[in-house]
Amino acid sequence: MKSKQVLLGMALLLAWGGQLRAQSKVAFPQEVTTAIDRIFEDAGWNEVNAPGIAFAIVKEGTVPYQKYLGSADITNAIPITKETRFNLGQLSAHFTAYSILQLVVGKKLKLDEDVRSHIPQLQHFSQKVTVQHLLSSSSGLYDYHTLLTVMGRSIAEPLSQTTILQLVARQKALSFIPGTDFAESDTNFVILAELITKISGQPYAQYLQEQLFKPLGMLQTFVRDRADAIHPKVAHAYRTEQNNLFDNTTNNSILGSNNVFSSIKDLILWEKHLKKLENNSPELAKLVRRPVTLDNGKKYSTSAGELSLGQWYGHLERGAYSTYLLGSSGGHDSAIFKFPEQDYVAIALSNDGRGYNGFTGVMAAHLAIATAFTEPETTDYTTLKTIKKSPEQLAAFEGNYWDALGELSREIKVTNDTLRYVRTNGNSNALIPLSTNRFQMKVPYDDKIYLTFSEGNPKTMTYEYLGADPIPFEQYTPIVIEERAILDRYKGTYINRDYSLVFTVKVRQGELVVRNSRMQPYTYTPLKENTFFGTSWFMGHLAFKEDRSGAITGFVVTNNRLRNLTFEKLADRLSN
Repeated sequence: MKSKQVLLGMALLLAWGGQLRAQSKVAFPQEVTTAIDRIFEDAGWNEVNAPGIAFAIVKEGTVPYQKYLGSADITNAIPITKETRFNLGQLSAHFTAYSILQLVVGKKLKLDEDVRSHIPQLQHFSQKVTVQHLLSSSSGLYDYHTLLTVMGRSIAEPLSQTTILQLVARQKALSFIPGTDFAESDTNFVILAELITKISGQPYAQYLQEQLFKPLGMLQTFVRDRADAIHPKVAHAYRTEQNNLFDNTTNNSILGSNNVFSSIKDLILWEKHLKKLENNSPELAKLVRRPVTLDNGKKYSTSAGELSLGQWYGHLERGAYSTYLLGSSGGHDSAIFKFPEQDYVAIALSNDGRGYNGFTGVMAAHLAIATAFTEPETTDYTTLKTIKKSPEQLAAFEGNYWDALGELSREIKVTNDTLRYVRTNGNSNALIPLSTNRFQMKVPYDDKIYLTFSEGNPKTMTYEYLGADPIPFEQYTPIVIEERAILDRYKGTYINRDYSLVFTVKVRQGELVVRNSRMQPYTYTPLKENTFFGTSWFMGHLAFKEDRSGAITGFVVTNNRLRNLTFEKLADRLSN
């Protein structure tokens, strides 16, 4: 009698065998197909009874390459197929944005329409919040994911749309005047999902089903609007820790920014639909592609690329223009990479919880449309026009620099007559002088990174990556606090009254230990005056405030997704 493991393996191999045979008719040369296969082998997606990946390339209306590896359900030996459904995570925002723009084209909504009149949870804000502000990441709303994490809650909890709307209602003031700055926030798309319901008269899930998915024959695609709903053909979500496999399922029903489930088969249909959009609905096609801007016309250009109203980022990949969408939810990861001029689309869906899987589409593009890439894979630094600088001249740029919104601390120092960019983990890169105060970072790939230093005091540094808006860094003087009495100024109990959120701050071995009742303690070390640096992604630094007498009165949490979350220090008798 065969063992259970052998039977499981045989079932999976039989299923995969049929799929692999179906891939035999390809438009790519065999050597290209073989090389693309190797991408998945090298990445470790070649185990029979393990989480895996679904992948397809769409080119010129055909599907010349597909790959389905691993299990949708390990326990029951169910293989991943073209009909296996995955949670698209933040990629869901693409469909939300498309639906909103569809309503705009249908004259049921305007981009400059004030959303406060439709959404009760926004009515207490004094500034106008428009549809375009929400689509453009310029609303000033806190990002719910970051806020919930600060509160000690997990996105894996059975959170509902109502939970997020309650958080919005408790935000007393917007982070900035809408339309004057950018700050990514998944909350924007929760509001847009509510707006779709209000304007269309149909629940968000029903609208997407009837207006998008069903007409296109996307029969495997749906919106999970109930966390306890059971749907067939959904891949189980996993994660690996220390060689052990764990469940990584999310059970929330947050809409707009999450919980659109789809398959490779359906996303191929979606991409074919988008390709025809220029002819079928030119106005909608133009809106989907339009770059997002502030009210003054400034575009949103980051290291991720230039954002469009359709929520994809666009940038140059070795000289070829590409766009992409990414998503992640629990153990499900998704990516759609396109090279529009080459009519190339790569779709990747996986359930192993690794995170970013879009590299498969980019690496496959380097093989499948190799002639599109006019720039080399690595930079030949010997061809750069550089200038000579003595160690003494280089030393003028030495110092510690701080990016408050990105919560990044970097050191610039001279080592062996070379100026180097040093990260907090000790890794560093050489900086090549191009002019008096401008340098190019030496990296082992094709990305072009530039640092420009200001002259004068205080000094600043800007970091430029892939043509994005420069990121400003301010030079600062690091501090080391050895006296316990000085650190004791910061200990106590702090409260954010808007969210009834309480943190305790204690002192331990020269560091601050910060925690609330729902999360593990995090340590913070002195960075500069009244600023402490930590390692959490959601609350990377604390900026303490003091009154005229020098007494600590509170601290502020500020980063790219959560601006100016303020905590007040309670009186010492209440803190002890």
